Formats: sequence, C-alpha cells, structure tokens
Amino acid sequence: PNGMVIFLQEDHELPIIDGVARIRGGSRSEPANKIGLLDIYGEVWRTGGTKTQTGDQLDDYLEIRAAKVETGDTVDSTTISWSCLKGDFDDVFKAFNDLLREPEFRADKIDLAQHEMDDSISRRNDDVGAIASRESKKLAYGANNPYAREPEYATVAAVTRQDLLDWHHSYVHPNNIILGVVGDFDSAAMEAKLRKIFGDWPKGP
Repeated sequence: PNGMVIFLQEDHELPIIDGVARIRGGSRSEPANKIGLLDIYGEVWRTGGTKTQTGDQLDDYLEIRAAKVETGDTVDSTTISWSCLKGDFDDVFKAFNDLLREPEFRADKIDLAQHEMDDSISRRNDDVGAIASRESKKLAYGANNPYAREPEYATVAAVTRQDLLDWHHSYVHPNNIILGVVGDFDSAAMEAKLRKIFGDWPKGP
C-alpha cells in the first residue's frame, strides 16, 4: 500500500536467501558543484553503519554469519543488497533494514571515502583505456552532461555529511523502491513478513 514494489522468486536448490533494493535516484541528479556525492554516499552508506552499530561492528556481525550487506550507486539508481544463509535471514535482514532506514554516515568514514576518491582522481590518467572512455563520453554527451561529468578534488571536498543525510531523506522512500528477493523461502510467508516489516513505513513525495 505504501508503493514499494516487491518481486519474489523461490529457488530451493541451496539454503540461501539473497535480495536487493533498487532505489530510483543516482549520480545524474547530484549537484554540479558536488560531483562524487553519490560515490561517497554509496560507500559510506555501508561503512558508516547504523545508529546502533558502526560499520566495523556490522562487518563483524555479518562475518560470523557468513553473510553480507552491500551498498552501491549508478548513474540512475542506488542499491542496498544482502546475501545470507536461510537460517540467518531474520538477523541479517534486520541489519539490512536498519541500514536502509537509519544509516548514520559517520564522519570518519566520509573522510576516508573522500581520501580514496582523491587517490582515484590522481591516478585516473594512468590507464589509456580509461582516458578514452572518459573523453568519448564528453564528446558524445557534452562535458557538463550528467552522464559525462567527472569528480574533481574540489567537488569531492565540497560533500558534507548533511549532503548524504539530505540525499537519503529525499530519495529513500518505499514508493521509490523495487525490492527483489530470491532463494529458499515460501513466497506467501515471505510476503507476509515483508508487509509486516515495511507496512508502517510512510510514503514519500
């Protein structure tokens, strides 16, 4: 009822449950003076942890369960996914849901991500193929087109924690999400569980 679209695909070959939430909104929508915002967002969303767990604590929590929760970004969308054994689904999905709805974007992880991006910028001319790809996009779309823009030191440095929080609050709403789940589960039971977990999440604009 709140607009989230859910796809369920049973696969009983292995006792594993995987899922991904794809959220409408990617780097093509970031401000021109903050190119790189979504790359930082896509990393720190996971490494920054939640209000109750740091990213490092979350690493340990998942590692002992042989599970993973990952985040990322593309030009058009952002994603958060999980993979776990069937027996650990409730624990891992709670971590996934906490990260989806209550990320913390801790400042030390933002600083680390920005330094990593600076290093990447400093090395981006080391690969001839990367240069050709980058320049061909500028020729095809125009240098200022969202599909051709590249982060620079200044645009990366301009990104703040508040920018990440604002982006999350603007785009991460149930009516902006497609959730796909595949694995060893009963579809009716999984649907009921997801309705219970997400049913109280209000629609966004």
